[in-house]
Amino acid sequence: MSETPKRFRFTQRLIETLPPNDADSPSTEAEYTDTQIAGLKCLVGKGEGKKKFLFRYTWYGRKRSIALGHFPEVDLITAREIATQYKRLLAQQIDPKQKREDKQKELTLSELFHQCYLPYARHHKRSIRNDEQRFRQHIQPVAGLKLLSEIKLEQAQHLQTKLLATHKPATVNRVLTLLKGLLNWAARTGYLNDNPLKHLKMLKEDNQRTRFLDIAEIRRLFIAADLDDNYYAAHYVKLLLLTGLRRDELRLAKWEHVDLEKGTLFIPHTKNGKSRILHLNHMAIQLLKQMHVVPANPYLFPGLKPKQPLLNVYEPFQRMVKRAHIEGAICLHTCRHSVAALIVSHGGTLYDVQAQLGHSSSASSQRYAHLHASRLKQTSQRIANCIEEAIIVKKPEIREDVGALAMTLPKAS
Repeated sequence: MSETPKRFRFTQRLIETLPPNDADSPSTEAEYTDTQIAGLKCLVGKGEGKKKFLFRYTWYGRKRSIALGHFPEVDLITAREIATQYKRLLAQQIDPKQKREDKQKELTLSELFHQCYLPYARHHKRSIRNDEQRFRQHIQPVAGLKLLSEIKLEQAQHLQTKLLATHKPATVNRVLTLLKGLLNWAARTGYLNDNPLKHLKMLKEDNQRTRFLDIAEIRRLFIAADLDDNYYAAHYVKLLLLTGLRRDELRLAKWEHVDLEKGTLFIPHTKNGKSRILHLNHMAIQLLKQMHVVPANPYLFPGLKPKQPLLNVYEPFQRMVKRAHIEGAICLHTCRHSVAALIVSHGGTLYDVQAQLGHSSSASSQRYAHLHASRLKQTSQRIANCIEEAIIVKKPEIREDVGALAMTLPKAS
Protein backbone atom coordinates (compact mmCIF):
# COMPACT_ATOMS: atom_id res chain seq x y z
CA MET A 1 0.00 0.00 0.00
CA SER A 2 1.50 3.36 -1.06
CA GLU A 3 2.13 5.99 1.58
CA THR A 4 -0.08 9.09 1.50
CA PRO A 5 1.91 12.11 0.21
CA LYS A 6 2.38 14.96 2.66
CA ARG A 7 1.64 17.63 0.06
CA PHE A 8 -1.41 17.43 -2.22
CA ARG A 9 -4.44 19.43 -3.28
CA PHE A 10 -7.00 18.97 -0.54
CA THR A 11 -10.44 17.65 -1.39
CA GLN A 12 -13.24 16.76 0.99
CA ARG A 13 -13.00 13.08 0.05
CA LEU A 14 -9.19 12.88 0.43
CA ILE A 15 -9.38 14.54 3.84
CA GLU A 16 -11.98 11.98 4.92
CA THR A 17 -9.75 9.08 3.86
CA LEU A 18 -6.55 10.28 5.55
CA PRO A 19 -5.34 7.45 7.84
CA PRO A 20 -4.56 7.93 11.56
CA ASN A 21 -1.01 8.86 12.39
CA ASP A 22 1.24 5.84 12.90
CA ALA A 23 1.25 4.74 16.54
CA ASP A 24 5.04 4.40 16.41
CA SER A 25 5.55 7.86 14.97
CA PRO A 26 7.58 10.24 17.17
CA SER A 27 5.18 13.07 16.36
CA THR A 28 1.73 13.23 17.93
CA GLU A 29 0.06 14.24 14.67
CA ALA A 30 0.76 13.70 10.99
CA GLU A 31 0.78 16.96 9.05
CA TYR A 32 -0.47 17.35 5.48
CA THR A 33 -0.14 20.48 3.35
CA ASP A 34 -2.64 21.88 0.86
CA THR A 35 -1.06 22.88 -2.45
CA GLN A 36 -3.92 25.24 -3.30
CA ILE A 37 -3.86 27.54 -0.25
CA ALA A 38 -0.34 28.21 1.04
CA GLY A 39 -0.12 27.60 4.75
CA LEU A 40 -3.27 25.50 5.06
CA LYS A 41 -2.53 22.28 6.94
CA CYS A 42 -4.51 19.24 8.04
CA LEU A 43 -3.28 17.47 11.16
CA VAL A 44 -4.27 13.85 11.84
CA GLY A 45 -3.85 12.34 15.29
CA LYS A 46 -3.15 8.83 16.42
CA GLY A 47 -5.74 6.27 17.52
CA GLU A 48 -9.09 7.50 16.23
CA GLY A 49 -7.33 9.72 13.69
CA LYS A 50 -9.07 12.95 14.62
CA LYS A 51 -8.43 15.69 12.06
CA LYS A 52 -8.12 19.43 12.39
CA PHE A 53 -7.22 22.31 10.10
CA LEU A 54 -4.32 24.65 10.84
CA PHE A 55 -2.98 27.78 9.19
CA ARG A 56 0.80 28.27 9.41
CA TYR A 57 2.53 31.52 8.51
CA THR A 58 5.60 33.62 9.31
CA TRP A 59 5.26 36.87 11.25
CA TYR A 60 8.41 39.03 11.29
CA GLY A 61 10.65 36.00 11.12
CA ARG A 62 8.69 34.01 13.69
CA LYS A 63 6.75 30.93 12.69
CA ARG A 64 3.21 31.03 13.96
CA SER A 65 0.11 28.90 13.55
CA ILE A 66 -3.58 29.34 14.20
CA ALA A 67 -6.21 26.61 14.52
CA LEU A 68 -9.14 26.73 12.12
CA GLY A 69 -11.23 23.97 13.69
CA HIS A 70 -11.78 20.24 13.69
CA PHE A 71 -12.90 18.29 10.64
CA PRO A 72 -15.70 17.62 9.68
CA GLU A 73 -17.29 20.30 11.91
CA VAL A 74 -15.25 22.73 9.80
CA ASP A 75 -15.33 21.48 6.22
CA LEU A 76 -12.68 22.12 3.60
CA ILE A 77 -14.52 25.02 1.94
CA THR A 78 -14.84 26.78 5.28
CA ALA A 79 -11.19 26.14 6.17
CA ARG A 80 -10.02 27.60 2.87
CA GLU A 81 -12.23 30.66 3.28
CA ILE A 82 -10.90 31.32 6.78
CA ALA A 83 -7.29 30.77 5.68
CA THR A 84 -7.80 33.18 2.76
CA GLN A 85 -9.17 35.81 5.14
CA TYR A 86 -6.14 35.38 7.39
CA LYS A 87 -3.83 35.82 4.40
CA ARG A 88 -5.61 39.09 3.63
CA LEU A 89 -5.00 40.25 7.19
CA LEU A 90 -1.31 39.42 6.80
CA ALA A 91 -1.21 41.46 3.60
CA GLN A 92 -2.53 44.38 5.68
CA GLN A 93 0.26 43.85 8.23
CA ILE A 94 -2.17 42.40 10.78
CA ASP A 95 -1.26 39.28 12.70
CA PRO A 96 -4.43 37.15 12.72
CA LYS A 97 -3.40 35.26 15.85
CA GLN A 98 -2.47 38.41 17.73
CA LYS A 99 -5.74 40.00 16.71
CA ARG A 100 -7.58 37.03 18.12
CA GLU A 101 -5.58 37.22 21.35
CA ASP A 102 -6.20 40.97 21.60
CA LYS A 103 -9.90 40.24 21.60
CA GLN A 104 -9.40 37.83 24.52
CA LYS A 105 -10.07 34.88 22.28
CA GLU A 106 -13.45 36.20 21.22
CA LEU A 107 -15.08 33.93 18.63
CA THR A 108 -16.09 34.86 15.13
CA LEU A 109 -19.60 34.02 14.02
CA SER A 110 -18.29 31.11 11.93
CA GLU A 111 -16.27 29.77 14.85
CA LEU A 112 -19.28 30.02 17.14
CA PHE A 113 -21.44 28.18 14.63
CA HIS A 114 -18.99 25.43 13.62
CA GLN A 115 -17.06 24.86 16.83
CA CYS A 116 -19.69 25.51 19.51
CA TYR A 117 -23.22 25.52 18.14
CA LEU A 118 -23.06 22.56 15.73
CA PRO A 119 -21.92 19.95 18.30
CA TYR A 120 -24.85 21.06 20.49
CA ALA A 121 -27.42 21.31 17.70
CA ARG A 122 -26.63 17.88 16.25
CA HIS A 123 -28.07 16.35 19.40
CA HIS A 124 -31.06 18.69 19.70
CA LYS A 125 -32.24 19.58 16.17
CA ARG A 126 -33.38 17.31 13.36
CA SER A 127 -33.13 20.19 10.85
CA ILE A 128 -29.42 20.78 11.45
CA ARG A 129 -28.55 20.06 7.80
CA ASN A 130 -30.82 22.89 6.72
CA ASP A 131 -29.14 25.16 9.27
CA GLU A 132 -25.69 24.26 7.95
CA GLN A 133 -26.75 24.96 4.37
CA ARG A 134 -28.37 28.31 5.20
CA PHE A 135 -25.41 29.42 7.25
CA ARG A 136 -22.89 28.41 4.58
CA GLN A 137 -24.80 29.95 1.66
CA HIS A 138 -26.25 33.14 3.14
CA ILE A 139 -24.76 34.09 6.51
CA GLN A 140 -21.12 33.04 6.35
CA PRO A 141 -20.17 35.07 3.24
CA VAL A 142 -21.58 38.23 4.84
CA ALA A 143 -20.81 37.88 8.55
CA GLY A 144 -18.84 34.66 9.05
CA LEU A 145 -15.56 36.33 10.00
CA LYS A 146 -17.08 39.04 12.17
CA LEU A 147 -16.45 38.81 15.89
CA LEU A 148 -19.54 38.35 17.98
CA SER A 149 -19.17 41.85 19.41
CA GLU A 150 -19.22 43.24 15.87
CA ILE A 151 -22.63 41.81 14.96
CA LYS A 152 -25.15 44.66 14.97
CA LEU A 153 -28.86 45.03 14.19
CA GLU A 154 -28.05 47.21 11.18
CA GLN A 155 -26.03 44.42 9.60
CA ALA A 156 -28.87 41.93 10.00
CA GLN A 157 -31.30 44.41 8.44
CA HIS A 158 -28.88 44.90 5.55
CA LEU A 159 -28.68 41.12 5.07
CA GLN A 160 -32.48 40.95 5.15
CA THR A 161 -32.77 43.59 2.43
CA LYS A 162 -30.08 41.95 0.32
CA LEU A 163 -31.70 38.52 0.46
CA LEU A 164 -35.14 39.94 -0.28
CA ALA A 165 -33.91 41.06 -3.70
CA THR A 166 -33.41 37.45 -4.80
CA HIS A 167 -35.46 35.31 -2.40
CA LYS A 168 -39.02 35.08 -1.15
CA PRO A 169 -39.92 36.42 2.31
CA ALA A 170 -40.29 32.89 3.73
CA THR A 171 -36.72 31.99 2.72
CA VAL A 172 -35.36 35.27 4.09
CA ASN A 173 -37.17 34.65 7.38
CA ARG A 174 -35.66 31.17 7.71
CA VAL A 175 -32.16 32.59 7.29
CA LEU A 176 -32.68 35.45 9.74
CA THR A 177 -34.40 33.14 12.21
CA LEU A 178 -31.29 30.96 12.18
CA LEU A 179 -29.01 33.96 12.80
CA LYS A 180 -31.26 35.33 15.52
CA GLY A 181 -31.58 31.91 17.17
CA LEU A 182 -27.81 31.38 17.01
CA LEU A 183 -27.17 34.64 18.86
CA ASN A 184 -29.91 33.80 21.36
CA TRP A 185 -28.09 30.55 22.08
CA ALA A 186 -24.79 32.45 22.38
CA ALA A 187 -26.35 34.78 24.93
CA ARG A 188 -27.80 31.89 26.94
CA THR A 189 -24.49 30.04 27.02
CA GLY A 190 -22.35 33.05 27.95
CA TYR A 191 -20.64 33.86 24.65
CA LEU A 192 -22.58 37.14 24.47
CA ASN A 193 -24.03 39.45 27.07
CA ASP A 194 -27.15 40.07 25.00
CA ASN A 195 -28.60 39.27 21.60
CA PRO A 196 -28.19 42.36 19.38
CA LEU A 197 -30.91 41.07 17.04
CA LYS A 198 -33.66 40.61 19.62
CA HIS A 199 -35.63 43.51 18.09
CA LEU A 200 -35.22 42.30 14.50
CA LYS A 201 -38.65 42.00 12.86
CA MET A 202 -39.43 39.17 10.48
CA LEU A 203 -41.01 39.81 7.09
CA LYS A 204 -44.67 39.18 6.44
CA GLU A 205 -45.08 35.94 4.54
CA ASP A 206 -47.72 35.50 1.89
CA ASN A 207 -46.77 32.22 0.25
CA GLN A 208 -49.37 29.86 1.70
CA ARG A 209 -50.09 27.10 -0.79
CA THR A 210 -53.76 26.88 -1.69
CA ARG A 211 -53.40 24.86 -4.89
CA PHE A 212 -54.68 21.30 -4.72
CA LEU A 213 -55.44 18.65 -7.29
CA ASP A 214 -59.03 17.90 -8.22
CA ILE A 215 -60.31 14.39 -8.91
CA ALA A 216 -59.63 14.59 -12.65
CA GLU A 217 -56.05 15.78 -12.08
CA ILE A 218 -55.41 13.02 -9.54
CA ARG A 219 -56.69 10.45 -12.03
CA ARG A 220 -54.37 11.77 -14.76
CA LEU A 221 -51.42 11.85 -12.35
CA PHE A 222 -52.01 8.20 -11.41
CA ILE A 223 -52.04 7.28 -15.10
CA ALA A 224 -48.86 9.30 -15.71
CA ALA A 225 -47.18 7.52 -12.79
CA ASP A 226 -48.03 4.14 -14.34
CA LEU A 227 -46.35 5.25 -17.57
CA ASP A 228 -43.21 6.61 -15.93
CA ASP A 229 -39.89 4.75 -16.22
CA ASN A 230 -38.97 5.29 -12.55
CA TYR A 231 -40.80 2.43 -10.83
CA TYR A 232 -40.21 3.51 -7.24
CA ALA A 233 -40.78 7.22 -7.88
CA ALA A 234 -44.14 6.35 -9.47
CA HIS A 235 -45.25 4.34 -6.43
CA TYR A 236 -43.93 7.10 -4.18
CA VAL A 237 -46.14 9.73 -5.85
CA LYS A 238 -49.18 7.45 -5.66
CA LEU A 239 -48.68 6.83 -1.96
CA LEU A 240 -48.25 10.55 -1.32
CA LEU A 241 -51.73 11.04 -2.75
CA LEU A 242 -53.13 8.08 -0.80
CA THR A 243 -51.65 9.02 2.59
CA GLY A 244 -50.96 12.76 2.77
CA LEU A 245 -47.56 12.11 4.34
CA ARG A 246 -44.80 14.68 4.23
CA ARG A 247 -42.34 13.90 1.45
CA ASP A 248 -39.50 12.75 3.71
CA GLU A 249 -41.83 10.87 6.06
CA LEU A 250 -42.70 8.63 3.11
CA ARG A 251 -39.33 8.72 1.32
CA LEU A 252 -37.52 7.49 4.44
CA ALA A 253 -40.17 4.90 5.39
CA LYS A 254 -38.82 1.38 6.02
CA TRP A 255 -40.41 -2.04 5.54
CA GLU A 256 -39.89 -2.85 9.22
CA HIS A 257 -42.41 -0.13 10.07
CA VAL A 258 -45.13 -1.52 7.77
CA ASP A 259 -47.78 -3.87 9.18
CA LEU A 260 -49.92 -5.01 6.25
CA GLU A 261 -52.13 -7.21 8.44
CA LYS A 262 -53.12 -4.31 10.66
CA GLY A 263 -52.90 -1.88 7.75
CA THR A 264 -50.59 0.58 9.49
CA LEU A 265 -47.36 2.47 8.86
CA PHE A 266 -45.27 3.60 11.83
CA ILE A 267 -43.65 7.01 11.37
CA PRO A 268 -40.75 7.18 13.88
CA HIS A 269 -39.79 10.79 13.17
CA THR A 270 -42.13 13.61 12.19
CA LYS A 271 -41.64 17.33 11.71
CA ASN A 272 -42.87 18.01 15.24
CA GLY A 273 -40.48 15.43 16.69
CA LYS A 274 -43.15 12.91 17.66
CA SER A 275 -43.74 9.43 16.30
CA ARG A 276 -47.17 8.35 15.07
CA ILE A 277 -49.05 5.48 13.44
CA LEU A 278 -50.76 6.06 10.11
CA HIS A 279 -53.73 3.85 9.22
CA LEU A 280 -53.53 2.88 5.57
CA ASN A 281 -56.51 2.65 3.22
CA HIS A 282 -57.10 -0.39 1.03
CA MET A 283 -55.51 1.16 -2.06
CA ALA A 284 -52.32 1.99 -0.14
CA ILE A 285 -52.17 -1.55 1.27
CA GLN A 286 -52.69 -3.08 -2.17
CA LEU A 287 -49.97 -0.84 -3.62
CA LEU A 288 -47.50 -1.86 -0.90
CA LYS A 289 -48.26 -5.55 -1.45
CA GLN A 290 -47.45 -5.18 -5.14
CA MET A 291 -44.17 -3.30 -4.65
CA HIS A 292 -40.82 -4.94 -5.31
CA VAL A 293 -38.60 -5.36 -2.27
CA VAL A 294 -34.86 -4.89 -2.83
CA PRO A 295 -32.85 -7.38 -0.74
CA ALA A 296 -30.61 -5.79 1.92
CA ASN A 297 -32.27 -2.39 1.43
CA PRO A 298 -34.59 -1.50 4.33
CA TYR A 299 -36.42 1.34 2.56
CA LEU A 300 -39.79 1.16 0.81
CA PHE A 301 -38.34 3.31 -1.96
CA PRO A 302 -34.72 2.20 -2.46
CA GLY A 303 -32.20 4.41 -4.22
CA LEU A 304 -29.39 3.51 -6.58
CA LYS A 305 -26.85 3.32 -3.76
CA PRO A 306 -26.93 0.18 -1.56
CA LYS A 307 -28.97 0.52 1.64
CA GLN A 308 -29.94 4.10 0.74
CA PRO A 309 -33.40 5.58 0.05
CA LEU A 310 -34.60 7.17 -3.16
CA LEU A 311 -32.95 10.58 -3.52
CA ASN A 312 -34.24 12.21 -6.68
CA VAL A 313 -38.03 12.50 -6.44
CA TYR A 314 -38.50 16.05 -7.70
CA GLU A 315 -37.57 15.47 -11.33
CA PRO A 316 -39.68 12.31 -11.79
CA PHE A 317 -42.63 14.06 -10.14
CA GLN A 318 -42.38 17.07 -12.46
CA ARG A 319 -42.13 14.68 -15.39
CA MET A 320 -45.38 12.98 -14.32
CA VAL A 321 -47.10 16.34 -13.79
CA LYS A 322 -46.12 17.42 -17.30
CA ARG A 323 -47.34 14.13 -18.81
CA ALA A 324 -50.63 14.50 -16.92
CA HIS A 325 -51.11 18.01 -18.42
CA ILE A 326 -51.54 19.60 -14.99
CA GLU A 327 -51.12 23.37 -15.05
CA GLY A 328 -50.11 25.78 -12.32
CA ALA A 329 -47.52 25.77 -9.55
CA ILE A 330 -47.35 22.11 -8.51
CA CYS A 331 -44.88 20.60 -6.06
CA LEU A 332 -44.69 17.44 -3.96
CA HIS A 333 -46.42 19.21 -1.07
CA THR A 334 -49.43 19.75 -3.35
CA CYS A 335 -50.19 16.04 -2.89
CA ARG A 336 -50.46 16.56 0.88
CA HIS A 337 -52.69 19.58 0.40
CA SER A 338 -54.86 17.59 -2.00
CA VAL A 339 -55.44 14.87 0.60
CA ALA A 340 -56.67 17.51 3.05
CA ALA A 341 -58.99 18.88 0.37
CA LEU A 342 -60.42 15.41 -0.30
CA ILE A 343 -61.06 14.82 3.41
CA VAL A 344 -62.91 18.09 3.89
CA SER A 345 -64.88 18.02 0.65
CA HIS A 346 -66.17 14.52 1.44
CA GLY A 347 -67.53 15.25 4.90
CA GLY A 348 -64.39 15.24 7.05
CA THR A 349 -63.67 17.84 9.70
CA LEU A 350 -60.53 19.84 10.42
CA TYR A 351 -59.87 17.37 13.23
CA ASP A 352 -59.85 14.57 10.63
CA VAL A 353 -57.32 16.58 8.63
CA GLN A 354 -55.19 17.03 11.74
CA ALA A 355 -55.22 13.31 12.49
CA GLN A 356 -54.51 12.15 8.93
CA LEU A 357 -51.75 14.66 8.23
CA GLY A 358 -50.15 14.37 11.66
CA HIS A 359 -50.38 18.02 12.68
CA SER A 360 -49.24 18.61 16.26
CA SER A 361 -52.06 21.10 16.84
CA SER A 362 -55.27 22.21 15.17
CA ALA A 363 -53.61 25.52 14.30
CA SER A 364 -51.72 23.84 11.45
CA SER A 365 -54.98 22.47 10.06
CA GLN A 366 -56.60 25.90 10.00
CA ARG A 367 -54.97 26.61 6.63
CA TYR A 368 -57.63 24.31 5.16
CA ALA A 369 -60.48 26.19 6.85
CA HIS A 370 -61.48 27.80 3.54
CA LEU A 371 -62.27 24.32 2.20
CA HIS A 372 -64.19 23.50 5.37
CA ALA A 373 -66.25 26.68 5.01
CA SER A 374 -67.49 25.64 1.58
CA ARG A 375 -68.64 22.29 2.99
CA LEU A 376 -70.46 24.08 5.83
CA LYS A 377 -72.29 26.17 3.23
CA GLN A 378 -73.40 22.96 1.55
CA THR A 379 -74.58 21.61 4.91
CA SER A 380 -76.50 24.81 5.58
CA GLN A 381 -78.09 24.59 2.13
CA ARG A 382 -79.15 20.99 2.79
CA ILE A 383 -80.94 22.16 5.95
CA ALA A 384 -82.84 24.74 3.93
CA ASN A 385 -83.67 22.14 1.27
CA CYS A 386 -85.08 19.78 3.92
CA ILE A 387 -87.26 22.48 5.44
CA GLU A 388 -88.38 23.71 2.04
CA GLU A 389 -89.28 20.16 1.02
CA ALA A 390 -91.25 19.67 4.22
CA ILE A 391 -93.17 22.89 3.66
CA ILE A 392 -94.03 22.04 0.06
CA VAL A 393 -94.90 18.36 0.57
CA LYS A 394 -96.85 18.85 3.80
CA LYS A 395 -98.46 22.13 2.76
CA PRO A 396 -102.16 21.15 3.38
CA GLU A 397 -101.42 19.71 6.80
CA ILE A 398 -99.36 22.75 7.74
CA ARG A 399 -102.25 25.06 6.75
CA GLU A 400 -104.64 23.08 8.98
CA ASP A 401 -102.14 23.19 11.86
CA VAL A 402 -101.65 26.92 11.43
CA GLY A 403 -105.44 27.50 11.39
CA ALA A 404 -105.94 25.46 14.55
CA LEU A 405 -103.12 27.30 16.25
CA ALA A 406 -104.58 30.66 15.23
CA MET A 407 -107.94 29.85 16.96
CA THR A 408 -106.14 29.34 20.28
CA LEU A 409 -104.29 32.65 20.16
CA PRO A 410 -105.86 35.77 21.72
CA LYS A 411 -107.28 38.22 19.21
CA ALA A 412 -105.62 41.57 18.82
CA SER A 413 -107.59 44.44 20.42
